[in-house]
Order: sequence, then structure tokens, then C-alpha cells
Amino acid sequence: MNTETAKPTVLIIDDDRLLCEMASEFLSGAALKVLTAHTGREGLALCSQNHIDIVLLDQKLPDGEGYDLCPRIINFSENAKIIFITAFPSFKNALKAIESGAFSYLTKPFELKELKLAIDKCLRVSELEKAEASLHYQHDKEAGSSALVGEKGSMASISKLIETAAKSEAPVLITGETGSGKSRIAKLIHMRGNRRGPFMVINCAALPENLIESELFGYEKGAFSGAHTVKKGLLEIAENGSILLDEIGEMGFHLQAKLLGVLDDMQVRRVGGVISHPVQVRIMAATNSALDAKIKNREFREDLYYRLNVLRLQLPPLRDRKEDIPGLTKAFLAEMAPQRKMMVNDADLKEMLFYPWPGNVRELRNVIERAVIHAGEGNELHVSPLLPGQTGIHKDGEPLSVAETILPLAEMERRHIDMAIKKFHQNYTRTAKALGISLNTLKKKAPKS
Repeated sequence: MNTETAKPTVLIIDDDRLLCEMASEFLSGAALKVLTAHTGREGLALCSQNHIDIVLLDQKLPDGEGYDLCPRIINFSENAKIIFITAFPSFKNALKAIESGAFSYLTKPFELKELKLAIDKCLRVSELEKAEASLHYQHDKEAGSSALVGEKGSMASISKLIETAAKSEAPVLITGETGSGKSRIAKLIHMRGNRRGPFMVINCAALPENLIESELFGYEKGAFSGAHTVKKGLLEIAENGSILLDEIGEMGFHLQAKLLGVLDDMQVRRVGGVISHPVQVRIMAATNSALDAKIKNREFREDLYYRLNVLRLQLPPLRDRKEDIPGLTKAFLAEMAPQRKMMVNDADLKEMLFYPWPGNVRELRNVIERAVIHAGEGNELHVSPLLPGQTGIHKDGEPLSVAETILPLAEMERRHIDMAIKKFHQNYTRTAKALGISLNTLKKKAPKS
């Protein structure tokens, strides 16, 4: 690798040869590539032949004014930062330099350390601009590919609600079983909206209450043992973006009250702080719990429920939208193996349509991912061996009769989970992974002995 080309390039355009020599020698030791020119024509020639990051441009040159060179330099290197240097300081000159495209302004004579600080500032701003451009590119790319699989049938109303929510800034409450795609729906709402900030997720059931509070709201230096510096919370970091509070039903009462205050005032107070900081963030919440029952049991604040429940999306389980399984399978294959034309044969697809999918879309994705791994170099997926238990299909491939197959959904789920636990010899971790659900969910749903 040529490390010379990896260095930021600084171009000095000044007719003072001693200044050029001193500045070049000083900056060359700071991981910078330095070029020098003593006339405007020489400077423009170097700009046309090199990628320039920073230009030190003198106001008075033998062949013209530095102001006139600014637009022409930017034409060659549109992201170049121009530091205007002059021996004739005045507010009028400074204003004219900035209007011409200069980034900063230095008055001769100046200390070399002062010059280094100005160059470091230019480099930091350039890095931030590159990071911002990368985020915008990623956002636009995801927005272009953000599609809801199954926008007909049972998901038609959900599709309309997503479009409504994307055009609004109101809080959104997304409910549905574990694995039904609540996080995916929240991200779709964010991507189709007008916010260009980040999309962030925090699982309220995965962390203790005190950690969730510091993650969400941040903390001040000295707020608790180990708080050696100030830390912004996710509500501040997600500026002009969206945040999803997953498993909101598991949030503690104390935090519920604090969150209600944020929704009302759009201000946060860090842990250990006394000052409220304004935030600009879209708040969404998701849960697989029955919040109505939690309200009755005084486990969830009724006022917070009504504040969150402005726009409500109830996602159907996969067993109620099996017509979407072929489309979901195709979308997962396009994501996991974009360069391969993989497909599921008709027999396996029939098995998939009769399988109850207790882990919903998450379980389907898990099965497809495993099938892709097991397929090796082949393009035909064999999914049925990865589906635990009986799927409701006879050996001849015909579905069982209605009298044989109809069971209450809760009983079907219970039997399926029981069968899966036995197949994996009581190994709950492997069982949860195979079903595409969390270990905590499996323990809650597992038949009691």
C-alpha cells in the first residue's frame, strides 16, 4: 500500500517563499502531504492534477486576488477546505473570503501551532461530512429497498397504517406476538418518513431498570459509581431520528413516569442532572404483552398507554397470513443469497404452508437461513427436515382432513412446543433457537410438568 497517497493533502498558495518553506517543513511531520505554489496559475495546475483536501490561500498573489481563485479551486476539489491567509485584516476582507467559499481565515503573522489547529479543524469537519454522506447513502439505499412483504390480504390494512404513521410525528404503538415483525414495521415507518437521523432500538426486557434509565436518558459525571464522564442517552443521540422501545410492557413504573414526561415536553433530564435538554426524536413502542391487563394489574401506567396509543398497529401472527410465506421466503433468499437463484420445491413449500409457525416470521427466517447453509453449493432448499414435528401432511403429500387438523391455536402451540422440547432432549437453548423465539418466551410458554 502506498501510504503517501493515504495522507491528507495540503496545498499552500503564497508568494512568500519563506512562509511556504517553514509551513511545509512543519506540516510534513504531521502525517500530511504538502504541496506549494507561488502563483495562482501554479496553484490551479496542482489542483487539476492532485486530490486536494486543504488549501492555504494568500489574499494577494502576483497574478491575481485570492478571492477569485476560491470558486475555481472548489471546481477541481469540491470538498476542499480553503483557509484564507492575509496581511490586510479587516471585517470586510474576512466576509468577502467566506462569501467566496473559504472555510477559515488567518491573519499574518500567525504561529505555526495556530495554523496546525486550523488544519486539524478542517480535517475533523471533512471526516464528519464523509460520515454524514455515508449515513445519507445508507438511509437512501434502505429506503429504496424498504418493502413490506404481503401488502395484500391480512397485511393490507397494516400497509395503509404504515403510510399514515410515516407521514405523522405522533407516537406509535405496535403490538403482536413474538417474532411477528414489530421491529421491522417500526423501521419501515422510520425509513418512509421525513426524518434523516438514526433508527435506534432498545429492549426494555433485556436490561435492568437502572441500566435502561442511563441508556435512554444518559447521565452526568459523578451521577453514580463509574460515571467518570458525561454520557448522552439514546433519546439525545437519536436526534432527528426514531427510537423503538421494544417490550415496553416490561418497563418499570419509575421509568414509565419519566418517559411520559419526555412525550409531553420533549425534554430529557440525565441521571444525576438538574438541567433539561430538548430532544427531537420520534418515539415508537412495541410489545407482545396485553397492556390492558397490565393496566388492570397496575403494572403499566394508563396515562402512558393513552399517550403511546395514538397510532396503533396490531400485527397478525404468521399462521393467520400464510399466503405471505412464499413472498417472505423469496425476500429472505434475496437477502441471504443475492447472487444465487435458490428456491424451495413445491413439496417443501406445502409443508411450510401447513406448519403452525409458533415463532412467526422470526422462526421462518431462522429456518430459511439454516436451509441456505445446509444447501451448500446447490440451489434447491430442503426445508421440511428443519421443521420440527408433524406438519399436518400425510406421506402422500395430501393435507389431513378438516376433522383431523382443527385444534385450538393455544393447544396446537402447546403440543408443538412440547414436541420440540422432547426432540432436543430438554435443551431449552437449542429448542428456542430452532423455534425462533427467545429463551424467556420459551420458558413462559413451555408446558408445566
